[in-house]
Amino acid sequence: MAYTTQQKLIVSAVIEKSNRPLTPLDICEAAKVEFPLLGIATVYRSLKQFVGEGSVRLVEVPGAPPHYEHVSRPHHHFFLCKQCKQLFDLVGCVRGIDAMAPSGFQVDSHEIVLYGNCPDCLAA
Repeated sequence: MAYTTQQKLIVSAVIEKSNRPLTPLDICEAAKVEFPLLGIATVYRSLKQFVGEGSVRLVEVPGAPPHYEHVSRPHHHFFLCKQCKQLFDLVGCVRGIDAMAPSGFQVDSHEIVLYGNCPDCLAA
């Protein structure tokens, strides 16, 4: 049985408050604002527990490191910046995607990723 610590509560809060998927390093850096001694190993252990419990989901996008987001976030798609490797949420969902499947096939789920450069990387 896993127990709750102040570090895990802070890690959980960082993920829940984020407006985009975060890498473990992003999570660690944000959590260190409240808990300066937090280590990356604690973040990874917390993520493993949260994913196992079903409160956090792993977001895997080709070309990007693993990212994590809270499961309360509604279905959405992603934009991956090719330079900084950050993932950003896209608003909305493509309509009529089921019609793209071959005849006789049933679509159970889908993921859409756009690739390009974010405004910060474009400005650099």
